[in-house]
Amino acid sequence: MRIKSERNKKVTGVLYALCFLGVIFDLVVMNIDGSLGNLFKVTPFIIPIVVVFIYRGLPVFHYDSDGEVLNFTAEEPHLRWLGRWFVKHFEFPKRKLARFHIKSYPLRRTLTVAVQSKEGILQKQKINISYLNSKELSDLKLSLEKVLRKNNSD
Repeated sequence: MRIKSERNKKVTGVLYALCFLGVIFDLVVMNIDGSLGNLFKVTPFIIPIVVVFIYRGLPVFHYDSDGEVLNFTAEEPHLRWLGRWFVKHFEFPKRKLARFHIKSYPLRRTLTVAVQSKEGILQKQKINISYLNSKELSDLKLSLEKVLRKNNSD
């Protein structure tokens, strides 16, 4: 099964552009006006928006369970050039999946996957899935439960 959640690409791009223009607007107004009393007009509204984006996590999610390997990728396509914080990818064989858990917070959802290592130690991997809709979330759960059932029957 494959899940590609890319519908948020355009929305986040537009919001980043608006935030950037708002900060530029404040800098231009500050230079024209020259008074420190009106230092920031728009930036106090932009900061909470950026904080919510950071809190929610990476908006594009890819899941692939075709073949013998489970692939999970979450990324921020507009900021991926900044490095590892904006692209998270891990993959492992299906037979090593021990369990998974989806935890919901206000405005945020996290998938935690426990993977069995060669030494028999469980290693946990976390990935944000906040931007998945209910159908994609149920498909993800069904796919991971199917893999777990197959692992337990073997």
